Amino acid sequence: MSVGAIVLAGGAGSRMRPLTDGCPKPLLPLGPEPLIGYQLRRLAEVGVHDVVISTGYLAEQFDALLSDGSPWGLRLRHCAEREPLGTGGALRAAIDLLSGVDRVVVLNGDLLSSHDLAAQLDAATPFALCLHVRRVPDVAPYGHVTCDARARVRTFAETTGTGAGLVNAGTYVVRADLLRALPVGRHSWERDVLPGLVAEDSDILGWTGDGYFRDVGSPTAYRLASVDAVLGALPGALTGDGSAHLAPTAQVAPTARLTGGCSVHAGARVGPDAVLDASVVLPGATVGAGARLTRCVVAAGAIVPAAGDVADAVVGAATAD
Repeated sequence: MSVGAIVLAGGAGSRMRPLTDGCPKPLLPLGPEPLIGYQLRRLAEVGVHDVVISTGYLAEQFDALLSDGSPWGLRLRHCAEREPLGTGGALRAAIDLLSGVDRVVVLNGDLLSSHDLAAQLDAATPFALCLHVRRVPDVAPYGHVTCDARARVRTFAETTGTGAGLVNAGTYVVRADLLRALPVGRHSWERDVLPGLVAEDSDILGWTGDGYFRDVGSPTAYRLASVDAVLGALPGALTGDGSAHLAPTAQVAPTARLTGGCSVHAGARVGPDAVLDASVVLPGATVGAGARLTRCVVAAGAIVPAAGDVADAVVGAATAD
């Protein structure tokens, strides 16, 4: 069986602004690699080397940073939308670049999951589609999934329902011919295609797998993921010494104090006697002398003034002073 992958990374990340004003969400730094790098390494580790990145917003940045995928051991191609196609339309466009594959792993570029992807691939073999599901205390924020006694998916509803249950965890193994049969044009994989397949009684397996899971859909979620990566709570993340991640070109004063899994990224500066806890300083940002940051994200190019005291906030370039 020949397996390829499509990583969906075309969204504008509007809920992440101002962090995504000049950077696509999947390219935000997570320790020494972009967020999407975690997904690419996971694919390479299970032997999936033919990968298409479906892009849209600031697509040229993906080409510049990821290139042909060789740093990850991948053969990477880029499928850039000229206009928004939705997740279903994006998959239909991307599958044309994966000729000769029988199965396709579909991932979201802003999703961090450490579940056993190799086991999911093995379980998927007899099925048209294998959906990774997780049991959660409250299904309301997710796509609610119900399965029968044989783990076949019987209902699928995007962000409906309440209470404990199974939810769509966003990693799929799909027969390639199913993707090639999707209509050309704008539509949603989650809202249009999946409910339709369930209604047609297609053979869909709900595969339950545990592990780390975080949908990086907000600045808070991004900060928590970054802290987890630094502190070792995100399995397989590329981290530093477990206390802080400092990019090689970051400038941190010797008297600054960083605790709680902070990250200071390329070209950023942290002044003397600044105190940072569980915070992220994005490329080119400046934290002034004596400033205090607690559970914050400082946007690229933003300035935290000297002696500033900020907690539980996103410091944007337009409002930092």
